[in-house]
Amino acid sequence: MPSAESPGAGSEAAPRCVRCGIGVGGTVHTRTSYTVGHYRLHGGRTVEGTIRRREDEAPLVYRRLVEAIEVVSCPACLAAAEVQALWTTFGEPEPAT
Repeated sequence: MPSAESPGAGSEAAPRCVRCGIGVGGTVHTRTSYTVGHYRLHGGRTVEGTIRRREDEAPLVYRRLVEAIEVVSCPACLAAAEVQALWTTFGEPEPAT
């Protein structure tokens, strides 16, 4: 599936901030600077997986993404302290109470 910034994406809607709902654009580059249009966080539910290439090798343990979630934020919302805290802890398990 092409992203909103890629060619051939005319049929897709422009991304919107999940917090305020404003439509966001891509990053704009000039000769001396740039302006960020939006931030995109990829994550979701994961499960543990292992790979062993050879019998004498220790298994490699990794996290496999099984339910992808994409979160889009405008620069103004990402600057808010509570949004920063959510993005920092995204994907971590809830603490047991």
